[in-house]
Amino acid sequence: MTDDEQQLAALLNDLPGHEDAQFWRGLKEAAGIYRIRSTMSSAVQEAQDGDFEPLAEFVLDVFNRDSRLKDITTALATHLGSTLRARAWITDAIAAADRVNRTNVEDPLDALTNKW
Repeated sequence: MTDDEQQLAALLNDLPGHEDAQFWRGLKEAAGIYRIRSTMSSAVQEAQDGDFEPLAEFVLDVFNRDSRLKDITTALATHLGSTLRARAWITDAIAAADRVNRTNVEDPLDALTNKW
């Protein structure tokens, strides 16, 4: 597991587990995403098998929504304790997910070289 994958897992571990339906229902409504708990569960299982890309994609799909940021922040704040903590958590989670996604692509210099 890379440092970025470990950070992403630690951040997601701050959220309630699968059995807290009320939290996940609120987050689903805030993000406007259907089947959020089952998607998270599948992504966690894939990460356990060593593939963190679905977990990173889950974070980006749910939390990287400018049009719904206020609602998502409010839903997270109910669990994390404050809006400020929720905003910081979202920023950290998106950054970690971006880094995980970039580690699963071809060498960035090779990609840049191919473009130019």
